[in-house]
Amino acid sequence: MKKLVIAVIVCSLGHSAHAQFLDRLKNKVQQKVNDKIDQTIDKATEGKKKDSAPADKPAATTTTSAGTSNSADVSNGEASTNGASGITAYSRFDFVPGEKILVEENFAQDPIGEFPGQWNTHSGAEIVTVSNRPGKWLSISQDGIFFPEYVTGNLPDNFTLQADVMASNGIAGIGAFTISLLKAATAEEKFQNGNYRPLSDVPSFKVSLYPKYSGDGQLQYSSNLIGNNTLTTMPVFNVPKKNAVRVSIWRQKQRVRVYLDSTKILDLPRALDAGAVLNALTFAAYAPDYDKQGGTFYLGNIRLAVGAPDTRNKLMTEGKFTTHGILFASNSDAIQPESYGALKDIAAVLAENPAVRVNIVGHTDADGSDQANLDLSKRRAAAVKTALVSNFSIDAARMETNGKGESQPVDSNSTEVGKANNRRVEFIKI
Repeated sequence: MKKLVIAVIVCSLGHSAHAQFLDRLKNKVQQKVNDKIDQTIDKATEGKKKDSAPADKPAATTTTSAGTSNSADVSNGEASTNGASGITAYSRFDFVPGEKILVEENFAQDPIGEFPGQWNTHSGAEIVTVSNRPGKWLSISQDGIFFPEYVTGNLPDNFTLQADVMASNGIAGIGAFTISLLKAATAEEKFQNGNYRPLSDVPSFKVSLYPKYSGDGQLQYSSNLIGNNTLTTMPVFNVPKKNAVRVSIWRQKQRVRVYLDSTKILDLPRALDAGAVLNALTFAAYAPDYDKQGGTFYLGNIRLAVGAPDTRNKLMTEGKFTTHGILFASNSDAIQPESYGALKDIAAVLAENPAVRVNIVGHTDADGSDQANLDLSKRRAAAVKTALVSNFSIDAARMETNGKGESQPVDSNSTEVGKANNRRVEFIKI
């Protein structure tokens, strides 16, 4: 009799209750996945926190060990003090971003729970937030290829790409996340060639991250020129020890360099043909049994910039050099450690030309009040001077600082790309 009553009650709830149950179940699974990411990130940083630096100087290794570095002001990685001392965590990081930003994708314009409006896929993914992780992320829990449709036209033979990638503990041992730069005339060619498989007849460069393979993680890379190759261990992105990583790719004609956080993983002098044309950017996910293990890849903070930096020539002959490679925590003058390559670049020019004096000028986007942005830009310029003195021994007397806030934009403040281009540091020869 009891069984009959229960059956009648369940039937009376109908389709609506079933849908509500599935929604609650989905939210519960998503929260568990988020918690797993946070727990493993916390574990990765526990040992570092014990050796933290004084309050006015954030610990050098906290950001890199947690894999939480973010792009300029896009993410809300708050820090209240000058981060000059933390820069040394990236002392072997010689990555210098391209001169003009073409893509600054943080999914700010897309609603939670939806697929990003300017992207394409034959699969599925959705925008989410992750507890204790800043910004929005593209959550990928099924196999597929995903790409921004607004990346059009041929990329020059000098460009840089950066992106943050995370993986939950439930990612399968053979689960892979692939970043592809390739030549593709149509969307269908991107779907056909944007997976992890190497290409022999299409100009391309691919990096595949296997964060749980054999317990040590693994990285595969390929191009149509050099074929397919493997690095058998990848401690810098190794689930569950370290669930997040910042990927940086730098193409200079034939040469391709790849960095994971502060570590240069690859430096390939002949990875591409000198005249290889690349015009497409795709991301691919492959991980069996997503649903059974709660496995999810997360993608965020994508920046594509073009043009080879020419610090020496522009400062010495044109009298001014502008960089977007010196990054700060949101609403802060704390310099992000991944700025080391850009700082080292300008420091080298100053060291080679000891008679040169410069005025360091900070610029912000238009978010916030005029006065707050003016003050922030001045503090950021001062922070750059401090970093050049303390980390590269440049004489402080050779540098003056100033800030212009949002008053001198070089791009529109109505788009994320425009804002990113407006956030910059100028070095003006005095």
